[in-house]
Amino acid sequence: MSRTPLAFVVQRYGREVTGGSEALARAVAERLSPFHEVTVFTTCARDYVTWRNELAPGEDVVDGVRVRRFPVEEERDLAAFNAFAEPLYARPRTRIEEIEFLRRQGPFVPALVEALRSEKERFGAVVFFTYLYYPTYWGLQAAPERALLVPTTHDEPPLRFSVFRDVFALPRAFAFLTPAERDLVDARFGVGGRPAAVAGMGVDVAEPGDIAAFRARHGLAGPYALYAGRIDAGKGCAAMLAHHERYRLERGGAAELVLVGRLAMEEPRQAGVRHLGFLSEEEKAAAMAGAVAVVCPSPYESLSIVLLEGLALGTPGLVNASSPVLKEHCLRSNAGLFYEGGEEYAECLDVLVRDGALRSALGANGRRYVDAEYRWNVVLDRWRGLLAAMERAP
Repeated sequence: MSRTPLAFVVQRYGREVTGGSEALARAVAERLSPFHEVTVFTTCARDYVTWRNELAPGEDVVDGVRVRRFPVEEERDLAAFNAFAEPLYARPRTRIEEIEFLRRQGPFVPALVEALRSEKERFGAVVFFTYLYYPTYWGLQAAPERALLVPTTHDEPPLRFSVFRDVFALPRAFAFLTPAERDLVDARFGVGGRPAAVAGMGVDVAEPGDIAAFRARHGLAGPYALYAGRIDAGKGCAAMLAHHERYRLERGGAAELVLVGRLAMEEPRQAGVRHLGFLSEEEKAAAMAGAVAVVCPSPYESLSIVLLEGLALGTPGLVNASSPVLKEHCLRSNAGLFYEGGEEYAECLDVLVRDGALRSALGANGRRYVDAEYRWNVVLDRWRGLLAAMERAP
């Protein structure tokens, strides 16, 4: 049986690359490869902060998927970029300024765009991941006829730039991660009659192993809440830490806050907060399974794999209500609580610590939600249906 060729366009790709949209692109590419000949167009960058070329250019095969890497022509100085970009968020912009924003933000890879332009005819679909970056904007200009966009959208300042109206006008089809993301895009840009699906992303979680042994290794005798991911003020971590400090001052028998992941801010030194660094997948699963809640403090999310991993393990979520996606997960699943500000954070965490029956009920709901919506067999059925609908569309 012949396999229809597909092109995937994503800013970074590989086993050593971490990141939400990059992880999604790799997971979908690998799982579609038995049914399609997938070629990934990407860069030589491993780090999204600088876009420095660290991986070899040219062709490679990564876990059965053909990968073509193109060198980034300009490294990014993040401080200089922020000094240029932040004033643009607060005032009207010219189109020239917005195009310059795309270039400076990067990754600046004109050779990738030209390769896509010259080879697009051989692909049944060209799938772009993340609306925000240079390869998506210029790649869509180069290959709009077969374009399927996975925008991974959340409501952030650049989404208001006029150049991104082009990004959402050109694709023939869309794959969204959540209903909230679909509704945001439709309200802002309009999906129209084009094929679209809330495809989501499958969740695979390691077996947690011995939770008691994990607790003993890390000296966790009492209840704890868990944050997993990049520890960064931009991810809501500074506010979370302030909320947790208030909670500890106001509540007896308070839970600790355990942080797992890379530090992108000064390491917290406050009482009741523990940074464990990177953990293996098995150790992370044990950390999640033993927690009273997985805390998701970011106001900007398009899916949150960490939340879904926690729900799959039967651990409730405690999420920032400012994120429509996170709040929607809690409402649709009935498996988590959401907070606005420090007082509600403290109230919600206190309830989850003290009410074991509530935790068990929310945990059971979370498992059912992930099984129904975010297992790979469900997600791949949606992807195959969307690609078929795209082929049928005029």
